[in-house]
Amino acid sequence: MTLDPETVSLVRATLLASAAALAIAKISRQCSAEGLRRRLRFMEVELFEFARLGHVGFGEPAYLLLRDSLRSIAWASQDFSLTRAGLALLRGRDIWRSANLQRQTRAWEEALDQVTDLRSKMKITDMHRRMLRTVWAYLTLGAIPFAAWFCHGVVPVLARLKGRRAPMRKTRLLEAYACTLTGLPIR
Repeated sequence: MTLDPETVSLVRATLLASAAALAIAKISRQCSAEGLRRRLRFMEVELFEFARLGHVGFGEPAYLLLRDSLRSIAWASQDFSLTRAGLALLRGRDIWRSANLQRQTRAWEEALDQVTDLRSKMKITDMHRRMLRTVWAYLTLGAIPFAAWFCHGVVPVLARLKGRRAPMRKTRLLEAYACTLTGLPIR
């Protein structure tokens, strides 16, 4: 059986395009995993500064659990992806077993109850929520190539369609956040 040259070139082009798409997706996921690690390190430094200023003790369980969660997620970030999360859900496995996420567990609630200052408790709870949002944003947008440029273009267009000016501060923050997740340069 012989194939005509046009079919062979079509198959070759399809294989090359598939290989290029897979390589771009892999590199994008690795860059966004590094962006997630960088973002989590900034959150850990913020938590350390919060404790250094005396708002919460270094030995308090809430501080220790949040710090350990940030470190374990950063360590296991190369294992996170939307595809792996979907497969783990189908198999009935816990996708967070490699990371100490401390979502709604009894230990996290008990640790928060031990924080006496209401402002400190709210700040630690806010840091915990930001950590969870960062991980979910990474899972949903992290491996999409050029997500930062897409987000930068969408917010002003949507604002113009609604008839108001685009909030430049939020646009820049959204662009910086997406660039951090994807590892793309900030304009």
